[in-house]
Amino acid sequence: MSDRVLHVPFTYFPDAIGGTEVYVNALVGELRGHGYTSYVAAPSSVASRYIYNDVQVLRFATDPRPRLELAYGVPDAIAALNFAAVLEELKPAIVHLHARTSAISEQVVDIAHASGARVVFTYHTPTVSCARGTMMSFGKSPCDGLISKRHCVACALNGNGVPRTIAEFVARLPDSALATAAVIGNLSAILSQIRSPFLIASQRQRFLNLMSKVDHIVAVCEWVRNVLLTNGINASKMTLSRQGVSVAPPAPPAPSAERSRSGKLRIAYFGRIDRAKGPDLLAEALQYVTAENIAIDIYAVRQHGSDRDYDALVAFACKDNRLTLRPAVAVDQVQATMSQYDLVAVPSRWLETGPLVVLEAFAAGVPIMGADLGGIAELVHDGIDGILVSPDDAAAWSQALTQAASDTGKIDQMRANVRPPRTMAAVALDMARLYASLAVPPPIDAKHTFAA
Repeated sequence: MSDRVLHVPFTYFPDAIGGTEVYVNALVGELRGHGYTSYVAAPSSVASRYIYNDVQVLRFATDPRPRLELAYGVPDAIAALNFAAVLEELKPAIVHLHARTSAISEQVVDIAHASGARVVFTYHTPTVSCARGTMMSFGKSPCDGLISKRHCVACALNGNGVPRTIAEFVARLPDSALATAAVIGNLSAILSQIRSPFLIASQRQRFLNLMSKVDHIVAVCEWVRNVLLTNGINASKMTLSRQGVSVAPPAPPAPSAERSRSGKLRIAYFGRIDRAKGPDLLAEALQYVTAENIAIDIYAVRQHGSDRDYDALVAFACKDNRLTLRPAVAVDQVQATMSQYDLVAVPSRWLETGPLVVLEAFAAGVPIMGADLGGIAELVHDGIDGILVSPDDAAAWSQALTQAASDTGKIDQMRANVRPPRTMAAVALDMARLYASLAVPPPIDAKHTFAA
């Protein structure tokens, strides 16, 4: 069997990236020790190839037309054709998908199988199965993840700005009415948006098609595993393999050393400027905090479409010198930068699958102040190695910030309780075992056991 593995994330370095791409970059490096040669293929507006961290990266071109259906995951035939050319060149034994989009669809799986490759899929973000993209029912509470036409159409339309009552009415329309609207919308650019309910409703079948076609699925946290089970995915086809981080940095400075110099409780946010990630929640909560011995630094990852949210944070910072916006930190400098802070804030409004930022903070020996939600709540032990706060609740975050500033001794105690997180070396061992198990078709009822 070939030792070649082709990893397919949503995007890749040097573009603006997220936790999935950081994960892939680290996994590729660790897999070398298990005898696997990795390549990366990622969709892009134009085809290109280059070397990143000694790994060949091939960007395959997608459909350049602004087609509504592509935004809803309908397979991109042009991307699939270009991906086929990548497979023909590399001839990998394993194609490891790390995203689900129009460019990374069930067509890609079919093409991979036709080339003789086995296909692994890792569920990294809620966008894999959630039409709204957050796994938050109507943006308010965690969803069980069951994909149903009525609920998902209403929730996704509401997420696109449609009032809930109207969204729920549309969701109750029969399939024939939605299909008719889609046909009408397809005939007119002006009316194209009326196709969206039909496209949302059809996502369930596309998701199930993809899950049925891949050879194995990796869930990176417990809630993801539960969502897959809820939607009828057989447990024997799944592996729970939690995310990990690269080798931890040297021991961080004494817990109170930086604070003794500045006299302030120092908190940092690392990540995208995006409402789902919640950096604006920190700014809003800070307005109601009277304590002056607090400083919040936002290391902003700016992506296309985030200018308005970023400008709003700049406006907050101009009015409150306790809030500072800083440039994003290079991936290999994140943990060292984190170690200079008392807390790392993770105020997400969606169900995180890790997130990696929690693991990176723990690797740096720093406790978390995070939303009591999804993967954050799976990793953080409230009052032990972090503080869990009610999600999307500015008053609760204000109270948590005030309490932390008034009891810095408790923060030092939590820092002492932080334990090293799971490593990417452990993740790579799981993946190497999984790849090896796929070298020949497994028995129909075969079960895989890996470290969780």
